[in-house]
Amino acid sequence: MAKKETASPAIPVFPMLKTVEQMSKVSGIGENKLRELMDSGELEYIQNGNRRLIADAAIWDWYHRAKKTAKPPARQGG
Repeated sequence: MAKKETASPAIPVFPMLKTVEQMSKVSGIGENKLRELMDSGELEYIQNGNRRLIADAAIWDWYHRAKKTAKPPARQGG
């Protein structure tokens, strides 16, 4: 009789590289904007056939380069 395997606890699997559609849902950046950033060379990606795959690190890298620093509010009266 074959030995029955015990079920291991479910471990969520997240892909290391995401398609434009997946990254759009995760990051909140629109698909067209992601494609525009890739076309302009501002966002790193890997070409796999016709698909362009994006790593989470590429989004964070672009974010750190593109962000504007917040200025503290001006003090009033004084």
